[in-house]
Amino acid sequence: MSSRTELRTILTSYLARHPAESGPLAPVHAALDAAHAGPVAVTCSALVIDRSGKVLHAPASPTGPGLPRTKSQDSDRNLLATALRAVREQTGIQPGDLCLTPQYLRTPIDITPVPGAGGTPIADFRFVFYLARAARAEASWRHAPELGSKAAALDGQAVPLNASALIHNSRGEYLLHLRDMRDGIWAPGCWALLGGGFEPGDLTPEDTIRRELREEAGIHPEQLKTFLDEEVLDVDGLTLPVRIFSALWEGDPAQLPLTEGVMLAWFPPATVPRLRLGGETLALVQRHASKP
Repeated sequence: MSSRTELRTILTSYLARHPAESGPLAPVHAALDAAHAGPVAVTCSALVIDRSGKVLHAPASPTGPGLPRTKSQDSDRNLLATALRAVREQTGIQPGDLCLTPQYLRTPIDITPVPGAGGTPIADFRFVFYLARAARAEASWRHAPELGSKAAALDGQAVPLNASALIHNSRGEYLLHLRDMRDGIWAPGCWALLGGGFEPGDLTPEDTIRRELREEAGIHPEQLKTFLDEEVLDVDGLTLPVRIFSALWEGDPAQLPLTEGVMLAWFPPATVPRLRLGGETLALVQRHASKP
């Protein structure tokens, strides 16, 4: 079951992108606005596209190309988790073998009304994923030209959807960000690099990191250099391609207008191992510090 708040948020975002579908989706709006409160039954389905543009296909699927619908459960953290469970249960492909697409991220590619009454689902939310690495599947890969215009730009090529910055000063110190202790975010309560996720309007990973540095801390580095690309697992267990940048900055973090997290501070490399760190932060700092 899914909360009305989550469903309304996703539906609103979807209709902002596809306003012509407001009429067909009016029954879904009506069901969400009904007087009785509580969870709402929906289903989720998935498109999984490999690097050659083929779609993972279950021949018995009644919903066309892709995988059959799966009803959301109380144990699913969100709708995306339901779609990932559908992929895992129907094909054996794990979330870590998949990544999000830059075109849709965590929003569905389709929302389809499902006629029903009582506790039956009111709509199907179909999400799209790229295959991040080779994986054996209990289904077949097929070309599916009938996917339509929404999938026209989906080429199956994974690209960096997150950017982080190794900010250092002339004293050899590194600027780290103490993250909020809050569920649903990556590395809560840990020290990590500044950065964040791709948003529509970002044309390149450098656009992403410059926007994140500006929005999170008011930092405007003169020059950003690509340090390396890596892959991590996000909060949903998906592979997340990340581009790491480096930048020289000599400011005082105490004077920054921090809008996310708890604080920013400079640390010499020798102190970093004593901190509670998120992800590959220590390895990245040590690798950068070891460069001549």
